[in-house]
Order: sequence, then structure tokens, then C-alpha cells
Amino acid sequence: MSLVDNINKEFELLEKNINGQSGSALFTTRKQAFSAFQKLGIPSNRHEEWKYTHIKTKLPESLTITAKGQLQVTGGSYNSFANIKATKLVLVNGVFNPELSTIIEEKGVTAGSLKENLASNKELSEKYYNKLVHKYEEHFSLLNTAFATDGAFIHVKKGTQAKVPVFIIHIYNSPENFAQSRNLIVVEEGADINIVVDFQNAGAASFYNHVSEVFIGKNASANVVKLQTQTTNATAVHTLEADVDRDAKFSCTTISLEGTLIRNSTNVRLSGENTETHLNGLYYGKGKSLIDNHILVDHLVPNCQSNQLYKGVLDDEAVGVFNGKILVKPDAQKTNSFQSSKAILLSDNSSVNSKPQLEIFADDVKCSHGAAIGQLNENEIFYLKARGISEANAKSILTYAFANEIIQGIVIDELREYLDQKIKTQLGLDF
Repeated sequence: MSLVDNINKEFELLEKNINGQSGSALFTTRKQAFSAFQKLGIPSNRHEEWKYTHIKTKLPESLTITAKGQLQVTGGSYNSFANIKATKLVLVNGVFNPELSTIIEEKGVTAGSLKENLASNKELSEKYYNKLVHKYEEHFSLLNTAFATDGAFIHVKKGTQAKVPVFIIHIYNSPENFAQSRNLIVVEEGADINIVVDFQNAGAASFYNHVSEVFIGKNASANVVKLQTQTTNATAVHTLEADVDRDAKFSCTTISLEGTLIRNSTNVRLSGENTETHLNGLYYGKGKSLIDNHILVDHLVPNCQSNQLYKGVLDDEAVGVFNGKILVKPDAQKTNSFQSSKAILLSDNSSVNSKPQLEIFADDVKCSHGAAIGQLNENEIFYLKARGISEANAKSILTYAFANEIIQGIVIDELREYLDQKIKTQLGLDF
């Protein structure tokens, strides 16, 4: 039986199990999403957006979709951030685990199970859930909408300045399951919060499809850090959809250091005037890994600013993909939008496929993009060797300096130190 056959069969079972919800909006949403997914199917490299990422060949035919068993974690590294004071939501294969989670009560901030909060707050559910993923038809977003039954939920009420960050820690430990995990983050008008979303593989291998919807209200601020630093042997599809309202600020930094195949799709809609968006990324591929970053910044209204800075390091036979698109609609006059993609190849067998894009339908804008792919500077290596540093250490030092710009942008001190040490360890540096 093929993976598509498994998916069809499991959705029939899911329909029967949730038949009591047949009159609910969520049930209708699932049916619509699954119908749309059936038309699109699982993409192959013949789809333009998946040209360099052969996801179909990386998903075993025998995978199941719905979470089954193994929802407990024993001896895992989920507590990597024990020294950081924060609310920590832990999910295993997409299901919220209250025993492993730590919630610091804070007025104006609700954090917990997506399933429970959608059930208890129908108004919030109908206003926000699944309101972004259909803006850009994505094969795997539709699959996730059809099957995800739980996830992480964060709601920051109007005017709330969250004092502690919220960590969402997704753990996957079932190599037979194509887990469907989800986040819904709502930051209301004038609110402010720091969020870290961490993904960890705790099994021999993991396969998962994750979707995050992020709403940033008027004059609000949300800073999101997405970590893929403990994802060895993971094959994963990530989709982040964000909507940024008037006078709001949204920052998202994606750190990808491990994985068999990692696909990050980040789509941001600037729907209110005077918004500011910063999208940064660092990816480090080695072995035969493939790390793919697809970004779309959609400028819908005037007087908005967006910046993209992605840096890649590829070693061995690793492959990197960067596709960054800036879309400026006709009404989006006075837009400032900039994009930069830089990558270093540490071996002759590594490669990067880079595709910067500008689509501008307004005439009063400032937009630019640049892409650079190359090797380490031989003169700089020679300079360090002349001061008694081995060639291997010289290359590691220069690579660290290249990557450090992204790491230094992390605002949570303890997290920045953790990532700094992670990079040094991977590069074999001990200072």
C-alpha cells in the first residue's frame, strides 16, 4: 500500500472517530483541507517549488499519519533549556504532554494545549485557526490541517508585555509515524512576547510535518526563534504563516544545524501599514543532508519594511536551497524590502541552489536582493596559519565568524550562549 493510500485510509478512520463533531467548523475545515490535498498530492521535483527537494523519495510508503503510542519520552534531551526561566510546552509526536511541560502563570498570557484551548474558546478558534494556511496553497499545510488533532497554543492579550519567554518543544520518537504537529500563536494589539520553537528527534529517525500560524496585532511585537539543532536523521517539512498588522514588528530567526531533509517555508503577509519584519536564518549541512529555505514576504499595503538575511555553510555532500521572494502588490507604495543570501562551500562536493526573486507591482519602492556563494578566503586562511594556527582551525574560525552574525541577533542571552557553543562544538572549536 502506498503512502497516499495510507493517508486516504487513515482519513476515513479519522472521520469515523470524530463523527460527533460533524456539525462543527473544525470538522468542515478538515474535510475541505483533505479534499484540496487530494487534488495536489505529495509534490515531486516536477513541481517548481520543490524542484531541488525530492521529498517524495524520502517518505517511506509504510508511514502512518495519525499519532499512535510512544507519546512518552524517556531519557530524552527535551530539557536542554533547564537553565532558562520560561514557560515550556512539550509535545510528543504533535500531542501536548502536560507532565513534561512547565507553565509559569502570567496575567494576560495563555499557553497550553491547542486542542483544549480551541474547544474552550470557540470565538478565538473561529477567528484565527486555519485562517492563514490557505492563503498560499501548500501540499503539506493541507495535510496537516486535515490530520492535526493537537498542538501548542499561545495567546497574548491586548497590551500584555510577557515577562518570560515561551518555549515550544516538539519531540518526535516514532520512526513509523509521519507526525502532524501544529502551533497557533496570537499576539493581540500592543502586546509583546519572545517565543522559541524547538524541534528534537528522540528516535532512530523521525518524519514530521509542522505548521505554525502567527498573528501579530496592531502595534504588537513577536520575536520567534525556530531551532532545528537536535534533529539528526529527521525528515521534516515546516510551514510558518504569519500576518503582521499595522505598526507591528515581527522577527523570525531559523537555525538549522542537523537533519536528513529539512524544508522551511516561511510566508509573511504585511497586512497593515508601517510594519517591520526581519527574517534571518543560519543553516549548516553536512554528510548528505539537504536543507531548503523557501521565503515569501507579501507586501500588501504602503509604508512597510522587510529584511531577509540567510547564511549557509555546506560541507561533505550536503545540499542547500534558498528561494527568497519579495512580492510588492500595487497598493504597497513606499515599500522598503531587502534580501541577502550568502553561502560557504567547505567541500567540492557540496552545493547550493539559490533563487532570489523580486515581483514588484508598485512604482515608489526601494527593493534589492543579493546572493553570493563561494569558498573561504585563501588570504584569510594564510593570515591565520602565519600566526601558528593550523589550517583546519583557521577554516573553523573563519566559518564561525561567518555564522556568528546570525547567532548574535538572538535576544535571549542563555539561548544565544547555547547556540554559540553548539556552533563551536560542530566546528571543533574550544575557545
